[in-house]
Amino acid sequence: MFLTLAAAYFTAGAVMALRYDLYEPDAFSRVANAAYTVMSRDPHLGAVGFVWNPLPSLVQIPLLPLSHWWPELRSYGLAGIMQSAAFMAGAAVLIRRIALDRNVGRVWLWVAVCCFALNPFVVVYGASGMSEAAMLFCLLWCTRRLLLWVETQHVGDLAVAGIALGVGYLTRYEMVPAACGAAALVAWITFTRAPRETRWHSAASSAMIVLMPVVLAVGLWALTSWIVTGELFATISSQYGNASQIATALERGGLATNANGYVVGQRLFGMQPFVGLAVVLAAVAAALRRRTDVLVPVVTFGAVLVFAAWGHYSMATFGWFRFYMPAIPLVIVIALVCWLPNADAARMWRLDTAWTRVAAGLLVASVLVGFPVTAHSMLHRANTTNQPLLLGLNSLIDPQNYPPEKYRQLMASDQLLAGWLDRQNLPAGAVLTDTFISSPVWLASDNPKQFLVTSDYDFTAALNRPWKFGVRYILVSDPAGNAAKDAITQRYPTIWNDGAGLGTLVHVAGQSGRQWRLYRVEEPDDPTVSPRPGG
Repeated sequence: MFLTLAAAYFTAGAVMALRYDLYEPDAFSRVANAAYTVMSRDPHLGAVGFVWNPLPSLVQIPLLPLSHWWPELRSYGLAGIMQSAAFMAGAAVLIRRIALDRNVGRVWLWVAVCCFALNPFVVVYGASGMSEAAMLFCLLWCTRRLLLWVETQHVGDLAVAGIALGVGYLTRYEMVPAACGAAALVAWITFTRAPRETRWHSAASSAMIVLMPVVLAVGLWALTSWIVTGELFATISSQYGNASQIATALERGGLATNANGYVVGQRLFGMQPFVGLAVVLAAVAAALRRRTDVLVPVVTFGAVLVFAAWGHYSMATFGWFRFYMPAIPLVIVIALVCWLPNADAARMWRLDTAWTRVAAGLLVASVLVGFPVTAHSMLHRANTTNQPLLLGLNSLIDPQNYPPEKYRQLMASDQLLAGWLDRQNLPAGAVLTDTFISSPVWLASDNPKQFLVTSDYDFTAALNRPWKFGVRYILVSDPAGNAAKDAITQRYPTIWNDGAGLGTLVHVAGQSGRQWRLYRVEEPDDPTVSPRPGG
């Protein structure tokens, strides 16, 4: 099952990338972060970067040396698609494992698996190269182990749940609220079950078992970031991080219109229309049946959804539609937990209680009604803003309103520019560029060492005196379209318009030449005089 689904997701992603030029730029960034560690001028593990959590990039590192024989692994981001396909297939396997743990009827087991694995949004993001697949895998891994712990009280299951959360933090920082929710539920369950004289000690100990791997992951990643970059939490403090990008978007007025309760609800219920019903079902089961197992998916997936909704509403995050993806497994796992595990041989249907019949109806409705709702919502104009992959899918369905030349050739100019630079036969370090923006150009090049990139040890020095470091060209992008200010624009604010006294414009690329400008570096007559820096 794993191999079949992984191959299917990868095939879908490869077709989107190679045949239809459909990409998610963030996925390219993850591939590039991995590639810098082995293919840049200064290859080192720290080149993986500290702005975004590293696991999706780290697992791609062993694949990228194969790009010498299969260039598309790098240039078209197929290494990233392999990553997301494997994690999403693993997530589907965990859905099946949870169903087997609950001894669900065979029919409902496969309905649950299909409800997840064939969901339109799951298919697209399993094939996208993004990090959502890895996050869902870790959430399901943690949830399954917590469900086993509720039944058996084996401390090993609790420890593995904590490890899953720690690994998940290395995927996305949204795992922190999931860890807090899981620890709170574990502490409460332990407190109610332990003898009166040891309640507080037992609850604290159990919560620490869950939290410790997350604390270690957060601490070690922050310490490593501080040693390498001088920033503890680059995601927050970096000029490329989430806070900087949010500030830039707010300056342009691009968030306020979407930051309201209606849009939050529309995206949440558009992702899974039965998420509210499922949570109510879990709450009723917990209250009437005195069951705590139904609360496990609520505190893991639900905590991530609450964080996404809060971040969206408060404009602390972008609130993109994909951030609500945990709603899909939340509904499925709540439905599966309605079956009580037993030692009987698995039956075809096993609809022996009212709870299981309601759960079966929820699974069927999630397929028959949920799939169309999700498919419609993911392609709705309100949910596709700044989402190139979804806009590209729209261009396949509605080319009149979404012209292919606009939405399905996003990387064409990057590839053409990379080809032009390759034909110049430049030496190593001849092109200075900030790969926060130009990573697709770097990935598309057959000679990546010709670039002097942000992760190179001499980048800052070369930025100040490019002619002293053998830099022949500086590649810059239009700051009006960038998510945040790159290092070159921060150092030389006027470089896009006039070269900032560094050199002469020799080449442009992109639609009408508005995306990339390449300046030939000219050494000043007086080398002691600096170019015009930013104020």
